[in-house]
Amino acid sequence: MAIDEKSRDVTTTTTAVIHSHDGVVLEKTKWEKLKEGVNWYIPGTSKAEKKLLLKLDLSILLFGCLSTFSKTLDNNSLTNAYVSGMKEDLNLGGNDLNYLQAVYYASYLSFMIPASFALTRLPIQRILPTMEVLWGICTFGCAWCQNLTQLYVCRFFLGGCETVAFTGLIYIIGSWYRRGEIGVRISLYTIASPLGGMISGYLQVATYTNLNGTHGLEGWRWLFVVCFCITIPCAIIGFVFFPNSPEYTKPSWWLTQADIDLTMARMRDEGIRRVDKKKVNYKRLFKKCLMNWHWYVFVFAWCLYDQNQYFSGTPFNLYLKASGKYSVANINSYPTVVKAVSIFSTLVGGYYSDKTLDRFTPCLITTLLTLLGAIILRVYDVAEGARIFAFFVAGVANSMNNFQMTWASDITKDDPEVRSLVTASMNCIGQVFLAWVPILTFPNYKAPRFEKGFTFSVITAALHVVTVTVIFLLDRRDIRIGRRNIRAQELQILQAQTVGDDLEQRITEEDVHESSISDFEDKKRVL
Repeated sequence: MAIDEKSRDVTTTTTAVIHSHDGVVLEKTKWEKLKEGVNWYIPGTSKAEKKLLLKLDLSILLFGCLSTFSKTLDNNSLTNAYVSGMKEDLNLGGNDLNYLQAVYYASYLSFMIPASFALTRLPIQRILPTMEVLWGICTFGCAWCQNLTQLYVCRFFLGGCETVAFTGLIYIIGSWYRRGEIGVRISLYTIASPLGGMISGYLQVATYTNLNGTHGLEGWRWLFVVCFCITIPCAIIGFVFFPNSPEYTKPSWWLTQADIDLTMARMRDEGIRRVDKKKVNYKRLFKKCLMNWHWYVFVFAWCLYDQNQYFSGTPFNLYLKASGKYSVANINSYPTVVKAVSIFSTLVGGYYSDKTLDRFTPCLITTLLTLLGAIILRVYDVAEGARIFAFFVAGVANSMNNFQMTWASDITKDDPEVRSLVTASMNCIGQVFLAWVPILTFPNYKAPRFEKGFTFSVITAALHVVTVTVIFLLDRRDIRIGRRNIRAQELQILQAQTVGDDLEQRITEEDVHESSISDFEDKKRVL
């Protein structure tokens, strides 16, 4: 039976309980838990569970990280190629780069609903690797485009191939791992994205320097060829190792029936109920989501995240190119610092979040730093070093991908259907706005001074600070309500036990009294 999300005790999100030798129950502080160091397994994990988690990490995380890495690598390659010769070779200009990204997102969103439906009917362990293969083919096609129209076609199909990747991976991670195990796994999964963007810059520098003109191909075309060669092996790993959700995974040489049974037992211990995909009550699901705050607030927060992480990406590349102060190598390498900042903040925040189960603090610090970067860029009339610093520090915004998705998965974990809809909606609706808002706020021809865009970023960053605070307060309220409900249930049970004890005592006294009368009558008859 599912455990109501409101019954989550506050101790599960702020403290850990230990037992001293004299039997007194103590609580570990956040600092004590942080000093424990990095523990890949939560305390009390059995040897069988550790063996299972190793298998899951090597199958789910390996494919997920490589898939995200390759996709981000390919996506960033478009911007890197644009500033490395593609613009001139294909006669691009104006807002063409933004339109190419808009076509990608338009396709992504158009296929989102049928793709999400396919995940509930078709084997996810086959869908994701197949889409990976198609993604690689479309990336390879970008290397041979001769005009803008052909690029539009390739970008359209690339968007369709990515529709199930993110939500599918997040759903599978939430289906196989416990609450205390999710955060660090999602951290590793999400840092593959900035790592891909970071490597893309260095890869473009290397291909432009060493392969430009080889076999008659420009350096930017070789970048897409190299990306294709990286993507296909990722798909092969997925076909071999990636599993379905536990209840629909068939035993194999890699995940045995004992592994599946152990996972199902672990999920039952967490209060997670099994969901029959063929009997999902969609009316109940949508009603439950729309009657609760989770869907509205998390989706809004994700929309803000998508906007906040944008201005340290493509606008930074365009800023460097339009300023006329930087070489092609610098234009491609400087943005990698933003990715490095994102990776560092994701690892540190993910470690803190998993150790303390405090999801709020990393989100608050990240949004405040993003706001600082946006304010500096909005002021603009500062030293060049200060502007570069602002772009760098704004890289922390990318880590909100992990922090918010972990937070949403944690709060909604008790209901897999709601969790799936909430996380999918976050990604889908966020991308809706990301598809067209940057065209208005960060038009390419306004580089390097995106006055409207930087003003917009200040507003969204400030709203993000407020929104994560609202999530924290609403979650605390639900926990307090849950604790009151638990205490009321315990009181009812105690009262029922007291009434039962009194009734049993009265029945016993009556039995003794009746027994005494019976003994007296027997003695009387004998006399």
